[in-house]
Amino acid sequence: MEAIFAQKYRPVEIVVLDDGSTDGTDELMAGYGDRVRYFRQEARGSAAARNAACREARGDLIAFQDDDDLMLPDRIVKLFDALQRYPAAIFATGDYEIIDTEGNRTGHRWRPLSGDALGEPRLIEDAYAEVMWPNIPAVPQTTLFRKSAAERIGWLDTDFRYSASDKDFYARLARLGPIVYVPEVMCYIRRGHASIWDNKFRALYGKIQLLEKHLSLIGHGEKRIRDRLQTQMLHTLRQVASYKNEGARLDDPQVEEFFQRGLSLLKPLDRISFHLYKTIKLPIRKALQRAIAIH
Repeated sequence: MEAIFAQKYRPVEIVVLDDGSTDGTDELMAGYGDRVRYFRQEARGSAAARNAACREARGDLIAFQDDDDLMLPDRIVKLFDALQRYPAAIFATGDYEIIDTEGNRTGHRWRPLSGDALGEPRLIEDAYAEVMWPNIPAVPQTTLFRKSAAERIGWLDTDFRYSASDKDFYARLARLGPIVYVPEVMCYIRRGHASIWDNKFRALYGKIQLLEKHLSLIGHGEKRIRDRLQTQMLHTLRQVASYKNEGARLDDPQVEEFFQRGLSLLKPLDRISFHLYKTIKLPIRKALQRAIAIH
C-alpha cells in the first residue's frame, strides 16, 4: 500500500478488492479511511477479483497491483506518458525485476530481446504476437490499460482455473491494436512465496488452457502464429511428460483430461515427436539416472 501511495502520478483512485481473505485485510483497509475504496467478495479467484475491482474503478486508465509486489514511484507516470505519446496504443507495458521473500532485489529482471535503449518507448504494431511469444512482459504488475478496451473484450476470463487469465487478457487486448513498450523497470515482483506456481502441473495446466483457447481464437487463417502456438504446446506437453517421468502425480483428474486435449491440437508430426519423446527418450533418461545413482 505504501508503494501505491508513493506514486508520483496524481490523482490516483485506489480500489482494493479482497477476494475472501482471512488475514485481517478489512481491518487494515479501515485504517486508511477515504484514501482507499475497499470491497470484499467471497473467494472466487484472481480473474473474478480483478474484474470486480475494475468495474468499481471510475478512471479511464487502470493499473493492477498484487498484494505481494511493489511498484516503483514513477510506474504510472511513465506508462501514462507513453500512452500520451502514442494515443493509438491499447495499453502500455514496462519491465519488472525479481525480489525475494524478504523484499531484497535479486538482480534478475526482464530484459527486452530487441536491445532497445533504456527508457525509449516503442510502439509495437504486431502486438498480439509479441505478447504471446512473449517478447515483452505484458503482466498485471507492469501495465496501464484503457478501461474502454477491456470492456470491449469482456474483461478477464474466469474459466481459467489456476493461472494464465492475465496472459489471456493482455493477449486479447493486443488483438485490438498496437501497444507501447517502455523498457524500464516498473515493478518488483516477489518470488519464493507460496503461490499457484509452486504446483508444476497447475502452472502447466494454465498454459495449455491458454494455448488451446488462442488456437481456437485465431483459427487456421493466421498460419505463422498458429505454428508458433502449436510449438509452444508441444514444449509444454513435454514438460508434463518429464514431470510424470520423475514421479510427480496429478492432484486433479480434470488436469489430465486437459493435457489429452492439448495433444489433439498438435500437428501430426508433432504428435509423433511427442510420442517418441515420452516412450523412448524419457525412459532412457530415467534408466541413465538410475545407473549413475547406483554407480
